[in-house]
Amino acid sequence: MKSRIDVHHRRLRRSDRQERSRWPWWARSWTQLLTIVSGVLALAWLLLRSSTRPSRLAYPCQQAALGTAVAALAAPAAALLLSLRRQLILALGSTTGKVAIGASIAPLMILWALASFEDDPNITMLSPRSDYHPDVYLVNQARGIELDRYGGVDDLVTLMGTRGFKWHRSDAITVTSGPDGMIDAYDVVVLKVNAQWPECGGTNTDVLRGVIRRIVEHPDGFLGEVIVADNSQEFYTGTWQNNLDRELSNAEDHSQSAQDVVNDFVSQGWNVSTHLWDGIRRTAADEYDTGDMNDGYIVNETPDPETGIKVSYPKFRTATGTYVSYKHGVWSPVSETYDPDKLVVINMPVLKTHAIYAVTASVKNHMGLVTNSLFTYSHNSVDEGGLGSVLAEVRLPDLTILDCIWILARPSSGPSASYSIVSRRDQLVAGTDPIALDAWATKYILIPQIIENGWSESTYYTTQNPDNPDSMFSRYLRLSMNELLAAGIDATNDYNSVDLHVWTGDYDLDGSVDQVDYQSLESCLSSSGAGTAPQTQDCLDAFDVDADGDVDLADIAAFQATFTGELP
Repeated sequence: MKSRIDVHHRRLRRSDRQERSRWPWWARSWTQLLTIVSGVLALAWLLLRSSTRPSRLAYPCQQAALGTAVAALAAPAAALLLSLRRQLILALGSTTGKVAIGASIAPLMILWALASFEDDPNITMLSPRSDYHPDVYLVNQARGIELDRYGGVDDLVTLMGTRGFKWHRSDAITVTSGPDGMIDAYDVVVLKVNAQWPECGGTNTDVLRGVIRRIVEHPDGFLGEVIVADNSQEFYTGTWQNNLDRELSNAEDHSQSAQDVVNDFVSQGWNVSTHLWDGIRRTAADEYDTGDMNDGYIVNETPDPETGIKVSYPKFRTATGTYVSYKHGVWSPVSETYDPDKLVVINMPVLKTHAIYAVTASVKNHMGLVTNSLFTYSHNSVDEGGLGSVLAEVRLPDLTILDCIWILARPSSGPSASYSIVSRRDQLVAGTDPIALDAWATKYILIPQIIENGWSESTYYTTQNPDNPDSMFSRYLRLSMNELLAAGIDATNDYNSVDLHVWTGDYDLDGSVDQVDYQSLESCLSSSGAGTAPQTQDCLDAFDVDADGDVDLADIAAFQATFTGELP
């Protein structure tokens, strides 16, 4: 019996050898070598990416790299330990051996301990002023496409004007213009969109059309320039292409690219153009006042001591020959001076979840401003507040309009956003504090939609949840805010501290709040106001600003603030 079993085992071993011999020796060697190399590369990337911040070991990319390293190197490591087991046993029996083994394990233990720290203890964390309450402007149920414009943008501009933020700078005093307005008739306006992703991953081009339309409708006649710009970081998109001229865009007409919108305004005689900074993102340059007139990126020589980023920004010549420094403004070759007041920047991000950094919106959209080349460590610094360093050192946008027409609300997805996975919200949110905008919009737009899409708190608690101070989003937003506060710039991540202004009262959806809407308001008032009318959904949609389920005296006050017509 024993001899039969031995024969059977020998046959199995011979069969195994024959099976293995079907692979030539060089294929077996290369397979093993490539497996080990992939593990070493994954481990090297993990160490480079996480060495300065061990807390990054919890990030999805780091976890994937760790899994690859373990899968590739575990077997060789185990084989090595088995081959050295006798030496290890002897080493544990001596004092010198124990010290050596302890010394090799100690760095791993220190790394593990450091990974539990939330913030760098060497960074002084600052708090917003208690009396700082940034304005946030909200348009719900944004009206859509009209003749060569976008109704939701019209309502946003009107809302801002009724609350004191005038869109146009002019001696003509209207609802949307005045001497302290944002855009002068001769200004150069940069619209910083998101052009990196197709479909709903990029800025809505219908909203873009609406914004350009309101810019060129200056009461003094618009004689300046509008530049639609982005650095879509070709590292992510592969072969370089004009991502401002995509075939699949975020719009009701999927074929309408940002370039198409610009072309329409050019055909009407307006000075509007696009500028994709991808083409200069690998070109280091000096500022114009040094005599360097070439397009390129200005890059700090040393990394920021708190966030690790090498702050960068573009300088470029527009289609009409205007020299623009994103930091210093419009350069005049004649006077050899900058005019910082002649440059206006409007940031136009999309609200989305992000698989690495949890949320991409007003702050994260500045990854399309900086270059991720030239050894700037830009993307790697996001979780350390690196884009806050950019905002503090380069410039804050004059306005951010957060595109929430379609949003991506899936905790582990993004920033790519196909048509099939986004959620329609038809909302626009705007303000001058990008930190406050991100905090408010995440709390009151993104999280509710994540829940509506079927996810529980456990899926977004450590990632998007703004109420969890240790979530990825809370962390990078707090550190970004800290950079602004350290530079003396007001900012807040407290969504409860904002002054929220809501577009309301346009019952007939004609773009104005006038006497017709006032008459509708009278018919909608509840018993807690001046009447006993039933609360129809149309009434609530138009007039229930405080969302308490009825139209009452509080809503009347909001209506009066938005009213643009003449009261009877």
